[in-house]
Amino acid sequence: MLRHTALFLLRDMSTDAEKLIAKKGLAYLSYGCPSVRAVDFGADLFGGSERLRQVKPWDRTPLWKARTEGPPSNYDLALNLDFEDQDGLDAYNNDDVHHEVGRYNASVAYGEFTARVDWWYDGPPRIERGKVRHTSLFLWRDEVGDGERDDVKSAFTALNDAVDRVDSLIVGDNVGTLITDYDMILDVVFDDFDDAKAFFEHQAYGEALRLAADATKFEWTARITHNVGLG
Repeated sequence: MLRHTALFLLRDMSTDAEKLIAKKGLAYLSYGCPSVRAVDFGADLFGGSERLRQVKPWDRTPLWKARTEGPPSNYDLALNLDFEDQDGLDAYNNDDVHHEVGRYNASVAYGEFTARVDWWYDGPPRIERGKVRHTSLFLWRDEVGDGERDDVKSAFTALNDAVDRVDSLIVGDNVGTLITDYDMILDVVFDDFDDAKAFFEHQAYGEALRLAADATKFEWTARITHNVGLG
């Protein structure tokens, strides 16, 4: 399957009603865009960008000084769309329904911060309603070579065996062509929220994340944890 993953950071002034409309638009993509094979979307379970509203900008570490500290918050809303092939994704990108939903999203989210990757994985669609998905998108540091990148990918992939509460874990490379695309995705699915929390607290995950922090523009990492298909 070819998956398009997009994470959205909502504007501080977006109302609950506007956020609900945005979610409804994402859900409608499975009906309005014929080439879409499966849809998964949802809001962050850890509060998303709420921290950005709770902590004043002058009390936060600025991004240009936060490479080892990581992103200031999670993203707010995730979208995963599965397609059979590149033709299906191209048809979606040219679909008027997609354009209409995209225009509305641009009114409630910071478009310049939207994080995207297009990536392949072995099908069928890995979207099981009611489970919990964690998504992290990474940008490689310019000076990092293939060897270091492979080490990071291997460390994340090894968590499949190191952490027994993982239902599915995939590391994917971006194949999209937009200059704004991220480089790599970590996609992890759990049975429930408690399993997700146990994963984040596991020593092996911490070690893999530290390796990633050294090799990536860690402050720009886009991450979210959401209930699969439940909005």
